[in-house]
Amino acid sequence: MENYIEVKKIKDEIDFVNLAITTKNIDSKSKNDLINTFTKEQFNLDNLTSNIQIHSDIVNIVDENNIGCKNEGDALITNLKNVPLLVFTADCVPIAIIDKKNKVIGAVHAGWRGTYSQIAKNTIELMKKQYNTNTKDLICVIGPSIGSCCYEVSEELIGKFNTILTNCTEKFYIIKEDKYYLDLWKVNEYILKSAGVKGENIINLGICTSCNSDKFHSYRIHDKTNKRIGLIMQIK
Repeated sequence: MENYIEVKKIKDEIDFVNLAITTKNIDSKSKNDLINTFTKEQFNLDNLTSNIQIHSDIVNIVDENNIGCKNEGDALITNLKNVPLLVFTADCVPIAIIDKKNKVIGAVHAGWRGTYSQIAKNTIELMKKQYNTNTKDLICVIGPSIGSCCYEVSEELIGKFNTILTNCTEKFYIIKEDKYYLDLWKVNEYILKSAGVKGENIINLGICTSCNSDKFHSYRIHDKTNKRIGLIMQIK
């Protein structure tokens, strides 16, 4: 098994971005693991920037003054070249947001709390405000995360998501043997579409970390592991 999945040639319009997702072979929280995995041509790890993730709706802007700084938050945006953005997951949903026209990127960590507070939408709104992003120019990639096949939650949590999506007739959960399973992929796709992203520009890799725990870190399967998958992206 390789140390990462290189997400390339999804669409020709985003060939200005390097995007990769690490596998179980490495821990993306270890900079040494990243250095041993990626070449300098892929990612300039001297400029690597990530958050102190707190399951929030906070989006941080990365500019020339705070490259490499760690602040509390769960999403990052930048228009800087050679500055890799990194988010950590292990069942939560990683989302790459790419403005193909203005050459801006956003990296999002969306667990159920971040999804509930619509952090993906917050990220897009800040990209619009900061970089004049137009949502019709966005390409979004949903990376490996726990699927509705495995994400058992309480009926109360299902009710919470129904409350924020009251005007939608879609169901964002399934019921198996009287147990409720939340579909975070579908919820985040809905949030992205509601923010103005075209459906055909949302690419869900459809990889469940629980079903594929031999290939990816899974918080639920691997006994609350501290190791993390990394979604890392950089403007060339």
